[in-house]
Amino acid sequence: MTRRFATPRDGFWVASLRIAGARHSRSAILQLTLQIGGSCVFTLRPKGKCEWFEGGLAEFVSHYNREIGRSYARTECLDVVRIGGSTAKQPEVLVTDPADGKRMVIERKSVVWPPDYILKHNNGHNFADTIWAETAGRFNDACYELDVSGRQIETIEARRINEIAKQIGSCIAGLDSSQLPFRGTHPFNWTFYRANEHEHEGRKGIVVVESSEMRLDSFLGEDAKAGTALAMQKELDAASLKFNGYSGMIRVVLLDFFGTELWEDDVPPLMGSLSVPVNIDEIWMSKREWISEDSFDIGYQRLFCRGLNIDKESHEERE
Repeated sequence: MTRRFATPRDGFWVASLRIAGARHSRSAILQLTLQIGGSCVFTLRPKGKCEWFEGGLAEFVSHYNREIGRSYARTECLDVVRIGGSTAKQPEVLVTDPADGKRMVIERKSVVWPPDYILKHNNGHNFADTIWAETAGRFNDACYELDVSGRQIETIEARRINEIAKQIGSCIAGLDSSQLPFRGTHPFNWTFYRANEHEHEGRKGIVVVESSEMRLDSFLGEDAKAGTALAMQKELDAASLKFNGYSGMIRVVLLDFFGTELWEDDVPPLMGSLSVPVNIDEIWMSKREWISEDSFDIGYQRLFCRGLNIDKESHEERE
């Protein structure tokens, strides 16, 4: 896998993949798929905020309305930490359709596999942030890459990430362009060089690249599917606890997936191995809707509907 982190002002984070023994076309698809950090990855959401505003639930409800033929609008953010206190377990948001007063509550959950994915992901960001801090004001005339081993980074304790990044960053800050490419050996092997000007679309500054080779069969194992299914079950069970007291409403769970070992298309078949709690009416997942070779919008797919499209049928009857 190759993770690329660019200078903060660019807001640029890319994760791609080098596959051993894979055909070029398959590898290219994987590389594009992993450009947001994993095969099923979205931005981590801030804690204690109304996810209607902070977490994109407004966009989800807009999609739901178009798909189902409804007009749900926000009534109340429920699961918000109050100043000076806390709230009981509740769904994220309550929405109401003004046409008939029908109400729906939504709970959003993150499914993470492998379990240490987010820790490693954050370590990568912390490493890159420290490199940029140590090299501030240097190498801004063009695009440069710092290439390190992702496998070596993963073996380092989180508390030592910044220390090691400072050592490498300090060394880079003392270089000039005539010394490039430069290969360092402390505290592990790394390379710093001027990047191909076309690869990063005119971006300037330092791109941190974490590279490690994986075999194609790493993405075909049953362990990843079994682990993801267990993580899904855990999050659904936790979501069901938040629906107590909301029996008169539609209860929806929206799942976001974080990881690198499954495709988005691998997720729906996993539903067959799950036991959906009786107080969950619908399950949706976030996914990408590709609009070009390298850009996408966030879309949504329904994985489960206990009522078998009751909303759609009601909508058709009204028409």
